[in-house]
Amino acid sequence: MQIKKFLSKNKHLFLVFILFLTMISIMQFTVPEIIGYDGWLHIKSADLIRNNGFTKQFPYTTESILSQNYADTQFLFRVLLIPFTWLGLINGAKLASILFATLAFTFFYWYLKKNSINYPLFWTTIYAISSVNLMYRFLLPRAMPLAIISLILTLYFIDKKMYKSLLITSLLFTWLYHGFIIQLLIITIYLIINSIINKRLDLKLILYPLAGIALAIIINPYFPNNIQLLYTQIFKVNLLGNLYNVEWKPWNIKELLTFNYLLFIISITTIITLIKNKKLQKKPLVFLTLSIIFLIAMIKTRRMQEYYAPFTILFASFSLNSHTSKFKTKRALRYISTIGLILIAIFSLIHLNTYIKNNHILPWYKDGAEWLENNVPKDSEVFINGYTFNYLFLKNSDLRYTHGIDLTYSYLYNKDNLNRYISVLQGKDPGYNIIIEDYNSDYVFVGKLKQDLKLFEYIIKYGDDFELLYEDESVGILKVLK
Repeated sequence: MQIKKFLSKNKHLFLVFILFLTMISIMQFTVPEIIGYDGWLHIKSADLIRNNGFTKQFPYTTESILSQNYADTQFLFRVLLIPFTWLGLINGAKLASILFATLAFTFFYWYLKKNSINYPLFWTTIYAISSVNLMYRFLLPRAMPLAIISLILTLYFIDKKMYKSLLITSLLFTWLYHGFIIQLLIITIYLIINSIINKRLDLKLILYPLAGIALAIIINPYFPNNIQLLYTQIFKVNLLGNLYNVEWKPWNIKELLTFNYLLFIISITTIITLIKNKKLQKKPLVFLTLSIIFLIAMIKTRRMQEYYAPFTILFASFSLNSHTSKFKTKRALRYISTIGLILIAIFSLIHLNTYIKNNHILPWYKDGAEWLENNVPKDSEVFINGYTFNYLFLKNSDLRYTHGIDLTYSYLYNKDNLNRYISVLQGKDPGYNIIIEDYNSDYVFVGKLKQDLKLFEYIIKYGDDFELLYEDESVGILKVLK
């Protein structure tokens, strides 16, 4: 009876959940394997925790700071993935990403509804389809959707002055994902604007979250290793200096406009409307400030689109709420808006389907990965191009791979070796066989994609140092002759 009453009371929320669950499921299963790169790593890490518990060692990449001092800065995310590992690692990862993304959009809708925003489904759908790149990232088995939920709850708890709830959210967020500093940024911006408007500083809004973060760092299965790695991850790998990970690099102007044109149109339209009205309330001001901050950050690194998008939509939905109320008496405008939204959604989903298939390359290595598993002795070191690590790691965690997860980890581990490695990938010859001299690897796994061609040419140049063991249309596997 209670379930029936709950569903009756929250039927709109339930229908929104079903709507996004259906849409995301359809796109997720346009390909049978895990979409993207990160999911292979995350679901395998969850599987290892399920079987071995928390461990402070990560021997799977030999040329990485993780091989010396390991802490899982996303361990709560891996724990949340554990139930899905029972469904098979690939299917489990796909189902987890569907559920997490669906919950993110459902919570976004819920927050708009709680704030009496007109047409919350319209704004939530705009958020979901605002960028093909963002839609693609919601299909990846990553912590990002759960981070968005954490930020939405943070906004709600700030509104309600629910300090203990803020503490708990901060604690869980810190266990979940090293992006918890985004939560601190949001709280700080709110605190500053609120204190200016109300001429009162509510320090509890920042002290409780800080206490939650401190507790999460200390009450942690990886303490104290997690402190150093959190600092490295936040300041040396991501925010200040990620050297090699494409998702942390900026878009060129064409890409910036292509992947964000709808968000830019919404933002500019909202700002023009506000200028005409000469009125800006506290919440829209907070969201505008955050939208601008994340826009600047996004120009520096495309990854920040994950936060620019929701706060731009929140800025627009809150700022234009008095204007959208007029739609209720203008049926023609509602129909036009609905048709326009449907057309944008169809166009975006068609584009997304192409985008998924153009970026779905790792399963191309399936036969080569299976050959490694069946023919290469346990604990052998395999020289690889770093982008293949996550896939090979899922397929076979009994081997050791030279590079993986993030090449900045390799740079911090051995700058000179990494620079020579990069020079080889770019077609430059350091003058000797780095696979033997710098890495002392046992085997080489080299793909036949564009990013591997220079490495292939380099291996051919030093062909006498290798014995070809396996080759197919996608990969070559060689034994290093020592």
